[in-house]
Amino acid sequence: MALPPLCEGCPQGSQGGCARRDEDGTAIFAVSDQKDVALEVQVTNEPSDPSQPQRDGDAAHQALLVASFPPELPYAATRAEESAGLGDKVLCLANQNGSRVECELGNPLQRGAQVRFFLILSTSGISIHTTDLEVLLELSTTSEQPGLEPVVARARVVIELPLAVTGVAVPPRLFFGGQVLGESAVKRESQVGSAVRFEVTVSQRGPVLKTPGSAALSLQWPLELPNGKWLLYPLSLELGTPPVPCSPPANPLRLALEPPGGGGPPEEPPARSWWVPAGRKRRNVTLDCARGTARCRPFRCPLPSLERSELRARGRLWNGTFLEEFLDVENLELIVRAEVSVTSPRGNVVIRDAVAQMSVSLHLDPGVAVTAVPWWVLPLAVLLGLLLLALLVLGLWKVGFFRRAAAAPPPAVPRFRAVRIPREQRPQAREGRTGTILRPQWAAGPTDRDGDGAAPGPA
Repeated sequence: MALPPLCEGCPQGSQGGCARRDEDGTAIFAVSDQKDVALEVQVTNEPSDPSQPQRDGDAAHQALLVASFPPELPYAATRAEESAGLGDKVLCLANQNGSRVECELGNPLQRGAQVRFFLILSTSGISIHTTDLEVLLELSTTSEQPGLEPVVARARVVIELPLAVTGVAVPPRLFFGGQVLGESAVKRESQVGSAVRFEVTVSQRGPVLKTPGSAALSLQWPLELPNGKWLLYPLSLELGTPPVPCSPPANPLRLALEPPGGGGPPEEPPARSWWVPAGRKRRNVTLDCARGTARCRPFRCPLPSLERSELRARGRLWNGTFLEEFLDVENLELIVRAEVSVTSPRGNVVIRDAVAQMSVSLHLDPGVAVTAVPWWVLPLAVLLGLLLLALLVLGLWKVGFFRRAAAAPPPAVPRFRAVRIPREQRPQAREGRTGTILRPQWAAGPTDRDGDGAAPGPA
């Protein structure tokens, strides 16, 4: 008798999955939403030398197959091919936990007979930590059968998670308007703009795998424009009940938030009119981080279970940015994406259909007055401004504003006028003093001389 290793193929009508072959011939179990897999077993009783069939081609009495299974893949049932008509010849009995099964192949198993059947194995014990599986198959018979060795059927495990991720924006249509407020002037949530809420649901189709590992829901939040202006301000993100916070924390400006469930309308600022050039072409803009028209901040929310989890994220449009950048936009759309990722220890997890896209349609508030200005108004305004500047410069030049001031004359040397006091009026003469008063030669002048031209002598 001979027993080949794990083969491809599935029994007709089976709900189980079958293995495909890797490049080295090792079977690969792609476990997704099926509840079981099928192990194909084919036993033959043929002579070792077909040219001499009478030499060792006898019937095998009490032919028995014993299969041992790992705890992750217990035995569930047996199914034979309908065309073979062996349903009543193959009888399998398993132990209590399904780790061992004995199958009677026939008594006797005739010479030249082939028995092909499927062992249905349950996938309930497979987790993301399961990387490979081994099933030990042993044949025995009371007849002489030299060299009958056990066969080990090996398979690598690839887990395909059939996740369903859905998301919705509430409301799907928002309006912007009012006036532009600087970042430092915004103190409360209601001063930012219109409120929007995103609801994301994660669920797994089919049986839920045990120990989902490091699973997380990532939300690509369009935080700002490429020029750095605020776009969609994040207020709060919570996952599950009780709520689990996401990272990094929302509300980076620490604004005063509305009560839970409030989400009231934005404050009504004073009315203001806006204008756009009439000749500017109307645009269609999609604010999407994947297209480079926005910059996203990824928020990561841990998933405690893949069975069902709900994320509630809340934010507000930054009115000032939309009034400054998108008044001439005809169709404006904002995209938010959610994606599930699972980090497995051995990298054997593949995720399918784990991305959701939520779109919000944005429109200018009908109450905001927008005036279309003809294209020639701007050049005319520039020319008038230049003309006014030229007239102002000419007027200042006429009044001498640009003339250089004359240099100031040097300071005048002070002049003194001398007065001659007669001798008899001098204090020395009145008091009867005697003596000679000597004066320097430079102090004597023509007026100090006597009538004969001689200098006066001592008194």
